[in-house]
Amino acid sequence: MLSAIPLPKVDAVRDRIILEGDVPSPIEPPEGCRFAGRCRHRQERCRTQTPELREIDPGHAVACHFARNLVQGEVKK
Repeated sequence: MLSAIPLPKVDAVRDRIILEGDVPSPIEPPEGCRFAGRCRHRQERCRTQTPELREIDPGHAVACHFARNLVQGEVKK
């Protein structure tokens, strides 16, 4: 989503990140992580285990099994 934000400079160019996969149903959400169908870092546990909401920095919480590792650059695609 951040790649879709317009830049203040008219001639500035930014690569857009296009998410692939299906958007989950809000009425019948899937088991596990709701972003598993379109996350490039997903692993098998993402489809079966719902990640807990965890604070990774003061005032910044995420629900991802790999949030700390992604911040540190440790998760492979």
